[in-house]
Amino acid sequence: MTSAQDDPACPLATGEGNNNRASASTEPDPEGYRVDLYLDLGRTLYESGASVQRISDSVRYCAHTLGDDDVHAFVGNEAIEIGRRTGERTQIRMHSFREPVRVNATILQGVSRILASLGNGKATPDYIKSGLRALRDQPPVFPAWLTVIAVGAACAAFAWLNNADMLSLWVVFIAASIGFAAKLYAVPRAGNLYLTVLLSALVASVSALLLLPFSRTATPEIALISSLLFLVPGAILINGGLDIVRDHTGCGISRLVSVLAQLLVITGVLLIPLSLIAPETCGPVIVFSGVTGILVSAAAAGIAALGFSLMMNMPLAALPGCIICGGAARVVREVAILAGLDPIMSIFIAMAVATLLAFGIGRITHVTEVVIAVAAGLPMIPGLAAIMGLNGLFQLTHPSVVIQSALIQTTLQSSLYAVGVSLALVAGIIFPLIIITRGKPRI
Repeated sequence: MTSAQDDPACPLATGEGNNNRASASTEPDPEGYRVDLYLDLGRTLYESGASVQRISDSVRYCAHTLGDDDVHAFVGNEAIEIGRRTGERTQIRMHSFREPVRVNATILQGVSRILASLGNGKATPDYIKSGLRALRDQPPVFPAWLTVIAVGAACAAFAWLNNADMLSLWVVFIAASIGFAAKLYAVPRAGNLYLTVLLSALVASVSALLLLPFSRTATPEIALISSLLFLVPGAILINGGLDIVRDHTGCGISRLVSVLAQLLVITGVLLIPLSLIAPETCGPVIVFSGVTGILVSAAAAGIAALGFSLMMNMPLAALPGCIICGGAARVVREVAILAGLDPIMSIFIAMAVATLLAFGIGRITHVTEVVIAVAAGLPMIPGLAAIMGLNGLFQLTHPSVVIQSALIQTTLQSSLYAVGVSLALVAGIIFPLIIITRGKPRI
């Protein structure tokens, strides 16, 4: 586990808010009320999808505002521990949790607003406690049925971006919507992240497999794989990269391992339906070129970013920014490729530009720029290449498969491309943020 105190890059903020600090750093707290408050804050952030650095900085900032300068936050992949020292007395609280299934951008925004208001004379434990309770009790910003439709549209837009034909888009829309609805149903009942992924993948893949014969599509594989895009853990991938770069290596590696495990579950579910479908030749694939192609791709990326934003319970004020960032990232990518740049380098540049836009939008809407950038980057997640690469690896390990050079070449190309694009996506978000936010607390 990692101590925020050991991170020299995150000094506590100073300024007007410190003039209103509660003089309670030496007050006894026999019931551990303050430690419970800091633990509640850290737990709320983690369960909403915050990175380790943000949890540590937020807890320390809150404690510093209340007059507690000797408070330490230790965040791991399975537990958070808060320690408060007053004189010779040390109080410690710990809470264990599971990896969050969904990112809740509205709660992350609400926590930022609570912490930002502490410098206005509101730095009291009761104010913070009631604010956190109100955040957890509030309903989702959008009704479940609207989120289900938006996720289906996002997956259909992703299929279009990956050269699926028009005949398959309605299959992706319906199958992804049904699969995401199954995920919403399974989250509070399954009690396990991987079981939730397994059940959702089964429902979505079976739905797509049943609908494909009626579509007469020429791209059934793309349609089937795109129907499960909502299960690709893009937010966990980005948080894992951020944690590693910010020296929270243990938690970062654990999150990346979780990403790999979820991809293996999704691939395992897809193996059977992929082996059952046969490519059709009836449906034409429409490909736009030039300026028209760039604009169409940008519109599809904006739709996908919108759908994934609703999936992360994005505040209403940040939705236009997510659409802009998603479309801008796609435009930059397409223009860079037309200019002769490597596709992986093009994605890195595109995500760097989107992250800079997200930073400005986040300052206006009080939504963390990481969440906006993730929503913009999810349409470029190499889910298709990753699944195809893992599928090829499974085929190569089967004893009855005759090893062919074409299979080996396709598997290696898909796998290496997926790894390269994933690294470019993570780097395109991480490095601009490190440069912009260096020396500032992440709250």
